[in-house]
Amino acid sequence: MHKISALALLTLSASMPVLAQSQSNLTVYGILDAAVRTQSGLTAGYAGAPNRTSVVNSGVGPTSRWGLRGQEDLGDGLKATFNLESTLGVDAGSSGSAAGFFDRAAVLGLAGNWGAVTAGRQNTLVADAVIPTDPIGMRFAGLNPNIQVTSLTGHRLGIEYGATNTNAASNRVNNSVKYSGTFGGLTARAMYSFGESAVSSTRQDSKGLGLNYTVGGIVVTSAYTQFHDANGLELDAASIGGAWSTGNLRLMLNYGRNQGDTTGTTQTTNKVLSLGANYAFNSQWSLNGGYYKVDRERTGLNDDGFTRLIGFLDYSLSRRTKLFLEMDTTKWKGNYQGAGNKARSSGVSLGVTHSF
Repeated sequence: MHKISALALLTLSASMPVLAQSQSNLTVYGILDAAVRTQSGLTAGYAGAPNRTSVVNSGVGPTSRWGLRGQEDLGDGLKATFNLESTLGVDAGSSGSAAGFFDRAAVLGLAGNWGAVTAGRQNTLVADAVIPTDPIGMRFAGLNPNIQVTSLTGHRLGIEYGATNTNAASNRVNNSVKYSGTFGGLTARAMYSFGESAVSSTRQDSKGLGLNYTVGGIVVTSAYTQFHDANGLELDAASIGGAWSTGNLRLMLNYGRNQGDTTGTTQTTNKVLSLGANYAFNSQWSLNGGYYKVDRERTGLNDDGFTRLIGFLDYSLSRRTKLFLEMDTTKWKGNYQGAGNKARSSGVSLGVTHSF
């Protein structure tokens, strides 16, 4: 952790009792996740590899994080809201990322019967849309194609599309304003991120629309977001999915597609199809699995991609703590994993997740 980040965290911790007294609705929350893992054909960062490795990693389950959130009742149904959230690396004791200290969220907003408006750094609408319909519940961020590819957490294009603080991800953007309103079973969303470029208002900006529908045990989600880089190159991303819950069973299906200009004459297109299920045997044991098919097309290059299976067996020790056994296998296509690396990858993880 950087010295300035550590100092800020210590100062915040020291002031917490005062904050708790003056604002009773302030909530400190988080998730800690760590796992021992052995894998073949993957590096510790889940890129292709020619050999076997054993690691202790954070985020095989849900991504480790901590945050602050709260609200103030302003009267007549109006509330002021805020949320600050930072990634944690339990394996290395790190906080934040290259995108910033509060890399996951830094938002302030107003909410009422008409909906909610938030401003700051926050999820794009495509990243929001896939959350209810990802087959494994948005776990294993480093290996989950709906997080890495559909949500653009790891788009592998090497360009900063939108105001993101990084050329590796476009799942969250800075300088953004988001509206969300629920009317019956319909939830509508709109979002715009200001690029704040002196060259043009369309440089490094992003904009999107989203629509969800919920009825009974069925939820349908959809979203579209368009980004620009500092030179005007465009990235378009979309997601549509659905989930159905009945009793202890939940079924999920999602399709994502994005297309990015990598130069003035070349493009990369990614397509992700995913489906899966979650079944709770009882209050302690549950089984969760997902199938992912990723196809990539690049101008002037051969098409490639991969198929991947990821499964979790979970055992709850309490409401806040669970143990999990995770297994995954990947079949690479067209040398997507890189020259000299194994054509198939696999891994097994044994971990624990605690929320607070």
